[in-house]
Amino acid sequence: MALWLVLIIAGLVLLVLGLAGLGPFFIYVGLIVAVIGVVLVVVGRGNRNVGGGRRL
Repeated sequence: MALWLVLIIAGLVLLVLGLAGLGPFFIYVGLIVAVIGVVLVVVGRGNRNVGGGRRL
């Protein structure tokens, strides 16, 4: 499984646990982890070449 997907899922789980009453710490950590996962997705898509050609 891709790292970004694991981070997004873990972030959402921590966010739900924080909203369920375990404390605001889980909410903040869940948001931070989910945002890092989304940033990895955006950065990963920005590095791909269109058409699969090599740049010289």
